[in-house]
Amino acid sequence: MPAPLPLLIECLLSALFSLLILRILCRPLGSLLERLCPDSESAAFWRTYSQIMLVLAPLLCVLVVDLLAATGDPASHLRIGLIASLGGLLFGLWIVGKRLARFVEVAQPGNGAP
Repeated sequence: MPAPLPLLIECLLSALFSLLILRILCRPLGSLLERLCPDSESAAFWRTYSQIMLVLAPLLCVLVVDLLAATGDPASHLRIGLIASLGGLLFGLWIVGKRLARFVEVAQPGNGAP
């Protein structure tokens, strides 16, 4: 297998995983941002920012790990790339979640919450 082919497969799988997660998060993330942001333009910006972060973080991890991984076996190379992709996706979700969690109020007993 030529050297660029495993990297291309890893990048495509990374993008596929990211798009799947974005598809799942699209509606809840949009609703949360509409509630938290002062206007629709800022909500649209933060939604786009989150989407870009959840695509770029896994892809960057795949590219860095591919650069550092020195294995000749295509199966091992693909496995390392998939681990990097999922790790990058987890990292991207953590960053977005950490940012949003600061603004989400936890319902406290006595605040009118059931």
